[in-house]
Amino acid sequence: MTQVKRRSFLKCGLAGTAATAASLLPMAAHAQSAEAKQNQDYDVIVVGCGCAGMAAAIEAADKGAKVAIFEKMSRPAGNTIFAGGHFNATNTYVQKQQNMKDTLDDFYKDMMIVSQQRGDQALTRQYCEMSGSAIQWLTDTCGIKWKPIVEEVFPGRNRGHVVDGKLKPGGAQLSKQMLDTVKAKKIPVFFESKVISLLNDPALRVTGVRVVDEDGEVTDYAAKGGVILCTGGFHANKEMVCRYMGGDVAWMPIRGSNVLQGENITLTQHLFPKYVNMNQFHAGPIHGPTRANPSTMVNYGILVKNDGTRFLDEVETYVSVAQKMPKIIPENWAFIIIDSQVVDIPTVKTRIDRYKRAKAPIYEGATVAEMAEKAGLPVDTVVNVVKEYNDAVKAGKAATLTPPNTLEKPRLIEKGPFMAFPFQGGMTATFGGPKITAKSEVLNTEDKPIPGLYAAGNAIGGIFYSDYIVGSQLTAAVIWGRIAGEEAAKRANGKA
Repeated sequence: MTQVKRRSFLKCGLAGTAATAASLLPMAAHAQSAEAKQNQDYDVIVVGCGCAGMAAAIEAADKGAKVAIFEKMSRPAGNTIFAGGHFNATNTYVQKQQNMKDTLDDFYKDMMIVSQQRGDQALTRQYCEMSGSAIQWLTDTCGIKWKPIVEEVFPGRNRGHVVDGKLKPGGAQLSKQMLDTVKAKKIPVFFESKVISLLNDPALRVTGVRVVDEDGEVTDYAAKGGVILCTGGFHANKEMVCRYMGGDVAWMPIRGSNVLQGENITLTQHLFPKYVNMNQFHAGPIHGPTRANPSTMVNYGILVKNDGTRFLDEVETYVSVAQKMPKIIPENWAFIIIDSQVVDIPTVKTRIDRYKRAKAPIYEGATVAEMAEKAGLPVDTVVNVVKEYNDAVKAGKAATLTPPNTLEKPRLIEKGPFMAFPFQGGMTATFGGPKITAKSEVLNTEDKPIPGLYAAGNAIGGIFYSDYIVGSQLTAAVIWGRIAGEEAAKRANGKA
């Protein structure tokens, strides 16, 4: 087994790409080995130092709990630092400042539509109701500032709250400010300290964690109020991806962190949790070699294969586009084609900047033909496809194209210069894991809470299915991270 090399206390380095962590199988959770020594006790232990984990730790500390975070990597290295910093929320002070109208019922309806009505109804409703307070909490507690909201096509609409700040992407800025808050509250964070098992008593009540530290020493830490699992999912574990989703999916490039190896499953299996949505995952467009992320730019032009033909309705969300690409296009490469009419729209401008910053290829031409030639696409085919598309849009018949374009306001491709952006369908995160209650308690197979075990962020399952509205995972991480922190703190005080 690979052991962690060093433990760093509150050491933060957000630059660079995290190295892949070797998977450690959990030891028998209830066995106290001779090598393990009982160390300092805590009220609450959080496993994982991402958005969910830090939200949980901050909330638990604010409720008076003695809390610690254990993180297997040398820094926050989960999906948060790779995220664009989008938070999907309604009834927020940011919306009100911009006089934007929305309702909880409309938000809930859209959330259920994108999950094909298979997202847990109660948790989805709770998400909608608490999303606004998540934005307020991040502002008040962590000092997060927000960019002006940009009106998006369905299902984003006017709910996209994007973290503002010097660090790019926005998730890196979010991580830094949350970690600064953790440090200010004197919450110990043990980096390069891998939790290898959850400890429990004979009745399967979770009592703490077993950790391999910097020197390969094994130490047990007790958690009076419980353990909060914020490890993320298993999208970087090819064996698990093949097992639950199939081999084709396992070949998709990774958009998020490459160190999320499925501890939400391996650490919990012996407690008989109820796993749900294990074959579901979040995907998105990505230029794999450079990690440039065009995300929602797929809705601002047309999408063509290497043969120059369109292959999907551009109304599809960026998640759906990426999920379907490997099945439609075996080589999993395509192009987004836009014209100069959209380049100053903030959503598009940000994505173009991402490509430039990552030195990803952008093929530009004064004419459609010149652009296609530079991109290595069949020139005559692309010219004809763009003309057919423009004619249909002008005639109000875009929905009759093959494939149709059913956007409410399809964008014309007629003003140069024209641009083509190569991209692949990439995997960002898994949607499956232990199901939780409204109080972030992990449920067992009898739908009863496992005492002392909470979970939040991408470690859980049940909320998302098939697709989601951009920014939903970060918002959910804050919502149930905070709930888990509060509930574990109550349990430590005998109030839960």
